[in-house]
Amino acid sequence: MTSVTGEERQKRLVVLFLIVLACVGVIVGRLWYLQLARGEHYSRLADGNRMRQLRLLPARGEIRDRNGQVLVRSKWAFTVSVVPGGLPENDDGIMDRLGELLGLTKEELEEAIEKGRGFPYEPVRIQRDVKPETVVAIEENRFSLPGIFIEEEPVREYLHGSLAAHVLGYLGVISASELQAYGPTYRGSDLIGKSGIERTYEELLRGEIGTMTVEVNALSRPISTVNVLDPVPGHNITLTLDARLQKVAEEAFLEHIQTLEDNPGTQTGAALAMNPKTGEILVMASIPSYNPEVLNDQSRRNDYYNALISDARLPLFNRATQALYGPGSTFKPITALAILEEGVLGPKDRFNATGVSQYGVKDWVINMGLAPFGRIDLSDALGMSSNHYFADNGTKVGIDRLSAWMEALGFGQPTGLNLYPPEASGIVPSREWKRNAFRDRPTSEQNWYPTDTEQISIGQGFHQMSLLQLAQAYAAIANRGSIYTPQIVREIESPDGTVVFRAEPELARQVEVKGSTWDALLEALRAPITHPRGTARPVMGDFPIPIAGKTGTWEVTGSISNGLFVGFAPADDPEILVAVIVEKGGGGSSTATPIARKILDAYFGLDIAADEE
Repeated sequence: MTSVTGEERQKRLVVLFLIVLACVGVIVGRLWYLQLARGEHYSRLADGNRMRQLRLLPARGEIRDRNGQVLVRSKWAFTVSVVPGGLPENDDGIMDRLGELLGLTKEELEEAIEKGRGFPYEPVRIQRDVKPETVVAIEENRFSLPGIFIEEEPVREYLHGSLAAHVLGYLGVISASELQAYGPTYRGSDLIGKSGIERTYEELLRGEIGTMTVEVNALSRPISTVNVLDPVPGHNITLTLDARLQKVAEEAFLEHIQTLEDNPGTQTGAALAMNPKTGEILVMASIPSYNPEVLNDQSRRNDYYNALISDARLPLFNRATQALYGPGSTFKPITALAILEEGVLGPKDRFNATGVSQYGVKDWVINMGLAPFGRIDLSDALGMSSNHYFADNGTKVGIDRLSAWMEALGFGQPTGLNLYPPEASGIVPSREWKRNAFRDRPTSEQNWYPTDTEQISIGQGFHQMSLLQLAQAYAAIANRGSIYTPQIVREIESPDGTVVFRAEPELARQVEVKGSTWDALLEALRAPITHPRGTARPVMGDFPIPIAGKTGTWEVTGSISNGLFVGFAPADDPEILVAVIVEKGGGGSSTATPIARKILDAYFGLDIAADEE
């Protein structure tokens, strides 16, 4: 056996020392790296395991009607949230148990968590407005549900069900595109306004997010609060709507369509009421409606939403601003304006209405086998709704001038109402429009013909306009040329009570017309109510306040006609303008006019007087 010399032992000790020194150096270097170079980073990670920063959602602002009645508010309720970073790697059992308690499938849970994922230690809201018994069940299973939080936060409450739903709107989970658009203060599980006022004024209604930092144990259960930054509530919004009048309009519409002979109760449509002098909208009803409260209930939301979007009547569609219609005879006052201004005929000039126009348009009396109207003036023509009068004289005006007057009155462009979804623009029929619209057809079909002008003159043919645009045209007549931008918001109030916005009448356009033309039109528009054969007389004839208005019937190929009525009162100093359309209702005198009458009765308090008697 070879003995180790002293020199070799010395070398080995040196090598061992160097190895130990290298190890110590590595350890010291690693400690330096962890504690100094990356100390702040790992400190944050440690806090992430120990601390949770909870976002405190503010109470959304209230939405009120013009009289201060609260239509929408926030209430406090329990929300179940999941902290993705607090879940064990094998969390199938946890998801199964949580899904059982919340009534959600594993797939629905995973989808909700994935949608809100992004910050591993920030709670993702899974279900809002949870029932107290569910909260108790989760607390009882706390030790088997690590990473699950119960928070108390505000949820939306719609106090009148479906009332004015298309104006108020509803909330829904934010989409990927919306998340990008709204910025970093939003998260993937947040609710935002999807339509109506809720969407239009989302950021004002929402308020400012707060935070609460809590210390948690190994089960991600809060054990102490470290810091709180209170959220700031949203702004309160006061609308121009009158809730009572809105309710009358919606109920009158639903009740009246039950009395119609053709498919009773299935008709759709819209009703508008506004102050023509200011542009304030008092009523905006679209039928059928929907209940935003149900869309807030996550246990019923999916089934309800799917039912809404599959309903052929399109309940989510705002027919007052988005639907495009033909006006029928309610367009005749616009034709009358053009006839007077272009000097084709004076208001008292007689026209021989034989009942059939040059290109075959017939008066309703001819279709019914009755005698023609004979010699009539403008008031007679509007009162009895003579197609022959307006077809022949509108053709003399010509489509070029008719189109110009339509543009002057605001047709073919948005009215300026600030409400989401945006309103439809409609069209102004013209030679150029027809060439464009029919460019893929033979030239003969692109040309404009006198028969086209006849149809436009009586409100049939190529017309496409919203009910709001039609109402604005009548507002021009009521105001002798002044058209005000429609407004749905009257006032906005900050959380401290300061009024940050108060609406003022905004003149959108001034239609330049001779005073004598306005005089003649305003007088002639009384005739549908006062004339012995006036089309609105059976319903409006006994109304104690002077009304100016016109009925209309829009012929729909292969279907039942739409009925319309537009009018304002008092005729000489208008406070309210009402426009109603009933799709597939038939004639406007029997379908739309009775609904308008109930709105006018309610506005002037005549319904209350009748009840008291």
